[in-house]
Amino acid sequence: MRALKFVGYIFVLLIVIVIAALFFIDIIAKFAIEEEGTKAVKAKVEVDSVDVRFFPLGASIYGLKVTNPQAPMTNAFEAELIDANLDWEPLLKSKVIVETAALEGMRFNTARSVTGAVPGLTPPPSQEPSLVDQFKEDMKLPAIDIPDPSELLARVDLKTVSMAKEMEASLSARKKAWKERIDALPNKETLESYKQRIKALKEAKNPLERLQAVAKVKDLQSDAKKDLQKIRDAKSDLEKEVAQLKADLAKVKAAPQEDMKRVMELAGLNPGAWEGLAKALFGDEVAKWANNAYMWYGRLQPYINGSGEEAQKSAPEPDTTDYSDGLPRFLVKTLSISGKLPIPQQDVPFSGKFNNLTDRADVWGKPAQLALQSQAQGVGKLDFKGVLDHVTAVAKDSFSFDLTDLPVTDIVFSDKEDFPVTLSKAIAAIAGKADITDGKLAMNVDAKFLEVQLANLLEGESAPLKKALLNALKNISQFDVNMLASGALQDPEVKITSSLDKILSQSVKGLIDEEKKKLSGKVQAKLNEIVSEKVGGLDSELNGLVDINALLQERIGDFSNLL
Repeated sequence: MRALKFVGYIFVLLIVIVIAALFFIDIIAKFAIEEEGTKAVKAKVEVDSVDVRFFPLGASIYGLKVTNPQAPMTNAFEAELIDANLDWEPLLKSKVIVETAALEGMRFNTARSVTGAVPGLTPPPSQEPSLVDQFKEDMKLPAIDIPDPSELLARVDLKTVSMAKEMEASLSARKKAWKERIDALPNKETLESYKQRIKALKEAKNPLERLQAVAKVKDLQSDAKKDLQKIRDAKSDLEKEVAQLKADLAKVKAAPQEDMKRVMELAGLNPGAWEGLAKALFGDEVAKWANNAYMWYGRLQPYINGSGEEAQKSAPEPDTTDYSDGLPRFLVKTLSISGKLPIPQQDVPFSGKFNNLTDRADVWGKPAQLALQSQAQGVGKLDFKGVLDHVTAVAKDSFSFDLTDLPVTDIVFSDKEDFPVTLSKAIAAIAGKADITDGKLAMNVDAKFLEVQLANLLEGESAPLKKALLNALKNISQFDVNMLASGALQDPEVKITSSLDKILSQSVKGLIDEEKKKLSGKVQAKLNEIVSEKVGGLDSELNGLVDINALLQERIGDFSNLL
């Protein structure tokens, strides 16, 4: 009897435990999602509530917020509702197979009231320049102010000055060396000594002394020839050095031309520079969009890599999953999605479907397909399609989009104090296509802006270049932009062109040529002053060596006459 009572107690306890587990399962699920999600993202993942159901098996997650670990005061992603219906049988094989799911109320890059960083888990901000920083570095407005000639010259390490200093030091050292060599050569005293000795020998009176004198004169003449050869060798060496020094001096005198070219390049007064104005004006916005696109493409990779290259690069733990049933470990067959896309200064509502989202496309045998549409009143029409084919070892992803009748407002093209430009209003039509094959990007985007109104343009500007540019911008009512990107996905070569390039370059070409000519004259005058000071004395220094050559020639003549 006691045994029966004990079994009864155990049975009741089990029922209580099951009921308690069922009662608290939503809380447990919420905790698990937040805990494991935070570990995976390395920043806070928060959920308002979770509703787990068993018949049919599924769950609903409400109020999901995922912090951007690189910007903890921003949510990378939000969703009002995630609802999924799962299959029971695959769960027994540790597989999550979702027949249908819904992802509603999606929003991106939303502000947080408190930081989502987790001490000891969230990494510090990357010190590497972001894609936006790289674009900003490459996309700068050309110079629109006429620089001061003295300031320009001070910013350039003038080759003329350094070469002149080197030659001045070389001339000084060579003059010293030649002075020492000349002092050691036979001179007038040596020549006079020869003359006196020969004269004394020639005055011998008896025949024997005369015979001895003839032999001694020949010895003196032999010594004189040797001294003459020393002088000739010195003259030859000096002539070679002078020739080389004249060539060096010619290079010094030619250096100002090269310096002038470098100084004028630094001035930036190049009409061709304005043909790249579009890249400077639109680069910041392009970088922000590209940065977001790269971020989300990267976050999709773990779910679509299949047997592709990225999966093979890593070294995961051995996969012991049984794929004989043709099912991957994770699969969402049909995902209905809706939300708002962050277009500059507004959000565009969208809806669509994401089919065959899986971590092993090679097992499932079908590429993931994404289709988004939007036809909301007053915010334009969106048509986006994507195919992420990771079925084979070489991943091939392609995307196309068409956005029409999009009202855009308050896009800052340039925030420079001396040349601010803001697109106040316009109607945009943007279409593009991107292919990513084996980590290589090929993208083409065309954008047209109609009913354009630009704002924040400077008024009453007197500087000629700025005035011409501002007048041209004020008259623009429409323009187009084309962007081409190719190469490695993380570091593509980007080319941006626009009809603005031609309009603005034509408006300033004549003025730039005129201002460049004026500046060139002023810079040349300043440079001539520097050249005169640094180079002028080199001629006289070199002439000092030439004078030594004349002295040697004179000695050669004197010794030759002796012989």
